[in-house]
Amino acid sequence: MGTLSPLLAVRNVKDTIGFYKNSLGFKMGMAFPDAGNPQYVDLTKDGIALMFIPAESIGIGSDEKLGTGVNLYISIDSDIDDYYNELRDKHVRIVIEIKDEPFGIRDFTVEDIDGYQLTFSNPSKNIKSCMSCDMPMAKPVDFGGGRTDNVFCAHCTKPDGSLKSYDEVLEGMINFMMMTQKMDRTTAEGAAKEYMSGMPAWGGDLCTG
Repeated sequence: MGTLSPLLAVRNVKDTIGFYKNSLGFKMGMAFPDAGNPQYVDLTKDGIALMFIPAESIGIGSDEKLGTGVNLYISIDSDIDDYYNELRDKHVRIVIEIKDEPFGIRDFTVEDIDGYQLTFSNPSKNIKSCMSCDMPMAKPVDFGGGRTDNVFCAHCTKPDGSLKSYDEVLEGMINFMMMTQKMDRTTAEGAAKEYMSGMPAWGGDLCTG
């Protein structure tokens, strides 16, 4: 699998190194020509790398705003709440507070000294997953029958919250894969059956497919 390492233009590379190391906990990689007068540096955290160069070296003037429209989404290895508290205690600028997203992720967003935004994330511990299709369930409406104690989502259940038949759920999964993955019917059916075979609701004797 390939990798993507963003190259960001900054006002002062040495200041950027200090911020990312001391405030965000990144580790310094290569600096060119050296750390005393860096014209290029890469900084890493949890397997991702960000690269930085002076804005003036590529013709960006001092009056031009940096970071506009850029948000780097970074999945971290450490506990997201602990990392959030660490950055808050260091007075890093937090532009979006920590929260649970409806798609099963817990994240927050900070802004660096040049205006680039970074969203740090982890799988949420507070969101359940449907035992039939693995869809995240965050709000009451996401749960079968609107009951938050239901282990199945609204898509996999009847109005009363009881689980639909395997064939009904399979059909929904096939249609979902055809729509989102642009698969033909035969390919989507095979993929849906394979996917559902790994779900707790359809393993062993419960699976009729």
